Amino acid sequence: MSLRTGLFMILFGQFTFTHGQSMIDAAEYDSLKGHGSLPAGPVIITGLDQPGGIPAPWLAHRGGGGDCGCWVAPDETYSVALPENDDGSSAQIQLPFSFSLFGSGQTAIYINTNGNISFEEPYPAYTASGFPSTQYIMVAPFWADVDIRDTLELAPDDFLNGQVLYKVTAHAVYVNWIEVGYFMRNMDKRNSFQLIITDGTDQVVPGGNNLSFCYGDMQWTTGDASDGIDGFEGVSATVGVNLGNGIEHSQVGRFSADSTHFNGPYMLNSGVNWLDSTHFYINVAGSSIPPIFGSTFNCDTVVVSMSADAGDRDAGLYALYVLPGATGELVSCTSVAPTLPNFVNIAEGPAPFLEITFPINADEATVGTHFITFTAVNDDPVPLTSTYVLQVEKTGDISTGNPGRVNASALQLSPNPAMDFANLSWSGAEQVLTVEMIASDGRLIMSLKPDRRQQNLILDLKSVPVGTYLVRAILADGMFITRMVKTGF
Repeated sequence: MSLRTGLFMILFGQFTFTHGQSMIDAAEYDSLKGHGSLPAGPVIITGLDQPGGIPAPWLAHRGGGGDCGCWVAPDETYSVALPENDDGSSAQIQLPFSFSLFGSGQTAIYINTNGNISFEEPYPAYTASGFPSTQYIMVAPFWADVDIRDTLELAPDDFLNGQVLYKVTAHAVYVNWIEVGYFMRNMDKRNSFQLIITDGTDQVVPGGNNLSFCYGDMQWTTGDASDGIDGFEGVSATVGVNLGNGIEHSQVGRFSADSTHFNGPYMLNSGVNWLDSTHFYINVAGSSIPPIFGSTFNCDTVVVSMSADAGDRDAGLYALYVLPGATGELVSCTSVAPTLPNFVNIAEGPAPFLEITFPINADEATVGTHFITFTAVNDDPVPLTSTYVLQVEKTGDISTGNPGRVNASALQLSPNPAMDFANLSWSGAEQVLTVEMIASDGRLIMSLKPDRRQQNLILDLKSVPVGTYLVRAILADGMFITRMVKTGF
């Protein structure tokens, strides 16, 4: 199905599932919503431009989540999930797999403008509530009053106030809200965030989890109709997942402040900048959720460079978050790093949540791949555990004085996830000596030497097993790194 055909089906679906809804022009809609007087039920805003069925061109170089992070950059294989709208929803999207939500198999979704997906019905709700809730069956990477209507009357595919894109594969769904504004047509602040759900087998969400939240630059929390003032204060935005029975749920946090302060997963008014360049892996397949890991690690990999100046080594601090799977739980976390002699293992908790900062001291470790395994446990009568494996790549040699320059932003890998082939490209200003592909256990899978005039390589992946890999382009003065997921579907 073509992208344009797919968009037509979405637009057609938007009108088929909302039979009997109100039709209001944009000015009247804004006035009614601003005064809390919208009619009950779905509303069509008349007179809006409809975008073309392709992602906007600028999406190729925007997005976030940090260098080599969890963000999967949309490409030509993505479709436009929603036309220019406020409080809208997609048509029902059938899944070729079953997503387990607290043991309930879900095979269809609605993508809602306001930062969430739902299953049994679309949700126009723009003022968020906390979890657990008896009202919503929802997965919400950032439930708040998103408004993707443009303020200027330009071309219908200008996407000036952001865009929502999605992609369905055999085992995963990707949904990206990209530089979206907030009600009422505010464009001064933007949010970029991503949701991935899987059947639990796709390595794009590792560690046996089936849900991922990922954040780029987060700049606002609250729309004007939810008592927001310039994008903040008022009713807190909600991040979490809810089954709608008042019991099964999990909440990462509620956000209404312009700060980096985090009050805890079940407290109001946390700072939205705490989410910047952060990702969370969650296992919602069972009746209870084990502890949730979140971090700002680059693609679950840290590259530690050996500097010529010993005083400059291992100066950076790394952050790891451990959150409870449900309200009232306490969590603890420990770590082991058997091949990093100077690493100080972690033993923290029990606590309502953990924010752990630590250095990685690799002075006496060998050059190569090492692993730090974090284990989190809750205080349930039958405790649930989660593990998070951080891969540490030690590079450089003290005898050469090579600082090991590391940069991911200059590498482009497409498609990603990939099947049989992937195209790796880099800036013409850089001369790449060697391209290596490293497995999650540190094994060298592939090594290629491009011609000095090349700016790209085609990676032949047909014989590479399904999994998550580190791709690194080695230069004379350092390396570029990026994360790649190989899928067989």
